[in-house]
Amino acid sequence: MPDHEVAMIAYVKLADLSQQKNQMQGRDKFLVLAGAAACRAGWPDVTRRCRALIISNNCAHLIRKSKTFSDAMRDDEFQPFLKQLERFCSYEQSEHLLSQLNLEPGLPKDKQSISSGEYALQLLTGPHWPTLENQ
Repeated sequence: MPDHEVAMIAYVKLADLSQQKNQMQGRDKFLVLAGAAACRAGWPDVTRRCRALIISNNCAHLIRKSKTFSDAMRDDEFQPFLKQLERFCSYEQSEHLLSQLNLEPGLPKDKQSISSGEYALQLLTGPHWPTLENQ
């Protein structure tokens, strides 16, 4: 099983690339996977940001039904959806996609002084991401 923090960063990087290419459906899938990994790793700020970004793009998304990502992770309707996304892109597949792009799945060497959660938030609040009022 992958380290949840490394998985979180890998999925955030893929969501970031999708955002830059305006591939919103893929972006939202990666944000769900990143949010689930962040939830498992104990990064609630990252889960809130992922949830808010998903809802900003798709107000009818299943994640909206739950108040938090933690609640969604316990929801019987959300679990099969998450499993489907994990089959869509497992952590191993995310590693492979990133390596094809010459990107590391975890923290870059020049970011070792900050936490995984802080780095994920930096990526998710970069210049090409929307600013959200009520996160």
